[in-house]
Amino acid sequence: MNSISKTKDPVRAFRALGQETRFKILDLVSSKPFSVRELEEKLGISQSAVSQQLKVLNEAGLVRLHREGKYTLCSINHALLEEVRNLLNVLLERKHMFSL
Repeated sequence: MNSISKTKDPVRAFRALGQETRFKILDLVSSKPFSVRELEEKLGISQSAVSQQLKVLNEAGLVRLHREGKYTLCSINHALLEEVRNLLNVLLERKHMFSL
């Protein structure tokens, strides 16, 4: 049986995913990197609000932020999302095992 203890900090990732604006940011950057300015326009919120949400996502490891010239770009961390998905699969497998 797989162990959830291998996951570094799933609680932080789940907390970050539990807020609507952060979830929308992840949805947007799942297809391509976005600048903070582009996220601001797409979400209709201020630059400081976008930055606050990105800080939480970045600290949780769900996104990566990098500079390109004068812009800060945000891209999704597919590796951590895969880890979160695997954790959910472990939990679902356990539920299935005990519901038989």
